[in-house]
Amino acid sequence: MSTKKTATNKVLWLFAIGQLGWSLLSGIIANWLVFFYQPSQEELDKGQLLFIPKGTFIGLTAIGIITAFGRIFDAVTDPFIAGKSDSLKHKLGRRIPFMRFAAVPFGIVTVLIFVSPFGEKSMGNAIFLFVFAMMFYFCMTCYCTPYNALIPELGSTQNTRINLSTFISVTYFFGTAIAYLVPNIAGFFLESLGYAASFRVTIAILAAVAVICMLVPAFLIDENEYADTTPSKSTAFKSLLATFRNKGFRIFVCSDILYWIGLTLFQTGLSFYITVLLGLDSGMTFPLFAIMTVVSLAFYPLV
Repeated sequence: MSTKKTATNKVLWLFAIGQLGWSLLSGIIANWLVFFYQPSQEELDKGQLLFIPKGTFIGLTAIGIITAFGRIFDAVTDPFIAGKSDSLKHKLGRRIPFMRFAAVPFGIVTVLIFVSPFGEKSMGNAIFLFVFAMMFYFCMTCYCTPYNALIPELGSTQNTRINLSTFISVTYFFGTAIAYLVPNIAGFFLESLGYAASFRVTIAILAAVAVICMLVPAFLIDENEYADTTPSKSTAFKSLLATFRNKGFRIFVCSDILYWIGLTLFQTGLSFYITVLLGLDSGMTFPLFAIMTVVSLAFYPLV
């Protein structure tokens, strides 16, 4: 029976850089997708356009329907990709091949989500957005599900688990924080490119940075040295069903769902609170997020 290596802090930091990349892309969508496609009057006055119909259908906006379907699609594809990753037989391991395959499409699709090829208030733009939103969540699943599966495999001892959880928390914070900088960076291009194009160029630049970060662990970590790469013979949905028989896991899932609902509401609404309710520029989103984060850090020692 072969003995696997214990990951050093250098390896753990290389791994954590991948989280900076995907949290940056996730933050861009969570923070700015609705803001871009459902602009307030303040943003319309600055030159933003209505690319998709703004009306409602049974009380839901087009962007609301698209984002809701995206989350449902994400929930369905998660166990599917998890099963494919668990059963993968590849010389690079079970997780790394998915991460290498998904990183570049993940970044490209993030950029294309903000591209509207048709005129104002076009249903064609809504369909285009729907297709690429689904592709975004699929690419995110293809990268993040195998990535997260590596966390317990790299954290083989209590010390490495503590260090790894700390490192990925740090890089998650920086990825999310950088995502809040979109309007600040876009401001440099606003006069020459216009409102929408300045956002798109900024997102393209940040997506390129994110892809590089995601490829760091995919190419610099040898999964075979640290993790068990033996393919699983159990199907994903069978394993999922068995897991849900555990009462503690069901409680955890419910609390996790509530956490993500709260986080999503916060991320989606923050830019609107700042621009509409407070009457500030969208560029103030990052400084206010930084202040709130510093305040929250004060509670870390207590926790």
